[in-house]
Amino acid sequence: MAAVTAVVTVILQQWGQIAAGRNPFTHLRTEFWHDQLGYLAIAADVAHGHFDNSEPVTMTGISYYPRFYYSTVGFLGRVTGLPTIVSWNMTSFVLQFLAALAVGLVVAGLSRRWWLAAAGALPFFTGTFAYAIAGREGAWYTLLDAHAVMWGPYGVLFSNNAETAGLCVGLIAVSGLLWVWRPGGGARARVTVTLVAAALIGMLSSFQTYSFLSFAYVAAFGAAVAGIFAARRKLVVVLVSVLLIGAVFALGPVVADRIGQLPTLMFGMLPALPGLVVAIARSRGLVAIAAVVAVGAALPQVLYTMLGVVNKDPFLTYRVASNHLLGIVSWQALVGASVVLVGLAGVLIVARLVRDRFASIVAITALLVLPLLAVNDVWGANAEPYRFWIEGILIGGSAVIFGFARLIAVAWPPRHTREDSGRLAQEGVAPDDGMPPTRRTAPAMVLIGVLSVTAILWIAALPDWIGSLRDPEMQAAWNPFTERENAVSELAREASTSPSTGLITTERCIDNRTVKANTGTPVANYHLGMAWPDHKDAIDDIISARDANALDFDAMRDSDTDWVLTDSNCESDWSALYADRLERVDSRSYRLAPGETISAGTSGDGEITLWRVRG
Repeated sequence: MAAVTAVVTVILQQWGQIAAGRNPFTHLRTEFWHDQLGYLAIAADVAHGHFDNSEPVTMTGISYYPRFYYSTVGFLGRVTGLPTIVSWNMTSFVLQFLAALAVGLVVAGLSRRWWLAAAGALPFFTGTFAYAIAGREGAWYTLLDAHAVMWGPYGVLFSNNAETAGLCVGLIAVSGLLWVWRPGGGARARVTVTLVAAALIGMLSSFQTYSFLSFAYVAAFGAAVAGIFAARRKLVVVLVSVLLIGAVFALGPVVADRIGQLPTLMFGMLPALPGLVVAIARSRGLVAIAAVVAVGAALPQVLYTMLGVVNKDPFLTYRVASNHLLGIVSWQALVGASVVLVGLAGVLIVARLVRDRFASIVAITALLVLPLLAVNDVWGANAEPYRFWIEGILIGGSAVIFGFARLIAVAWPPRHTREDSGRLAQEGVAPDDGMPPTRRTAPAMVLIGVLSVTAILWIAALPDWIGSLRDPEMQAAWNPFTERENAVSELAREASTSPSTGLITTERCIDNRTVKANTGTPVANYHLGMAWPDHKDAIDDIISARDANALDFDAMRDSDTDWVLTDSNCESDWSALYADRLERVDSRSYRLAPGETISAGTSGDGEITLWRVRG
């Protein structure tokens, strides 16, 4: 059931593309795709044999951006011969399958009901009531200040980028931790899985910063909450932890001003320290070893980024300064997260009624960590709070399902043989002898109530996911394998393999971002929020001139931009306008595919031409 559920989860995530008659493996969605094309540039570079840490589009300068996942995607494409886009999609689909599989298996195991594995799909489709609160007809996400948005997990998973991968790997790690640390979990498996999960969470630092921080906080605070429950002097540990939470909010802005954003995000973990000390002692050092493993796995990317900060890399300075007006402190955020918040509160209430420590730890951890990260601008870190809110919907939704699964087994124990009774007792689940104990009746009724309320809210929020499937902009996709795209790619590769090396620029009706993604060829462009190239000012001038349908030959000379691609359908007509400055090298004719359009140009069959700039 878990495997079937995982397959269905991936199919439903891609249903809009399938319904439109597209192959999800070969197409790239174009909604909010600017960043994805930058990430694809990293994968394309590696797929074509370039493994250095340069700015990926021009292949000059240096990039401090986490690139391990994108490099892995590119490497898989290189060793399998798959196009970069196919490798990109396929890798993501496999990880989404594994994440849904892990959640489903743990839900089935905790609940002692195999069919409840189907509930493992629910967190992936949790809505945020945008259709009711966004104030736009057909809305499935809520717009906030600047570029911040609030949407459900399907809004972050559709891009198939490193954040998608980080969330999936993190869910796999957390699912494993919950399974081995459940009451009655095997000691040997507990050690192995804990250390592997710690390594996976630490490794996420080289995937994507926010997914790494989300799961690092979940793991640290989860161990801390478990430590508090195990402490002999619980009240003292709780009071110290609460005081430290206050210290984070009071001193966080000062820390941020003095030593920067990254140390402030580490400072935000301070309230977990008292509980962690207890957890380390009660686990005989295993929690400490796991922390060392996680830090070791995270350290390469963290140190590399800190090196860039120390060297005052201009991009990193810009990136930190650009994080403003991205907060989510609003009634819309509370309403949007209501499915998760109500579900977690319900888990906690029932867990306290039946005195189940495991479900209590799951609920308290989520209720503490996810809001803390989502308001990090309030305590000084100012690291795109809306992104943590979005990730919190998926992580929190999974916590709700895990908590309810455990409570179902406690409130309605499955029937078992006498031989199973001892093992079930170790797990805190009383076997059902056919006579439900009176003491379980009231909690069971409360559990039915909170399950019903959570289910109603989840169903009521479902129109957001349906709206995302019906949104033509959300489901619009780019096909990198049309005749036109193939013609562009062939000529771009011809330029890149020529003895006369240099960057390529293109007419406006040729998207130079997709040229890069398809070919790995160095292009006169870059992504402002990822990394900056050498000769940034000259590249900026080339981009500005191109946007005005012109060529800036001085900037092209300064940036070593030697090649130009034109399309006979482009309105700018550079082939005629700059005939005295360009030398024709080669051309390819193409026919437009059904439904294919040319932005900033006419629509019809045409010819792509490669030009060399005359010396």
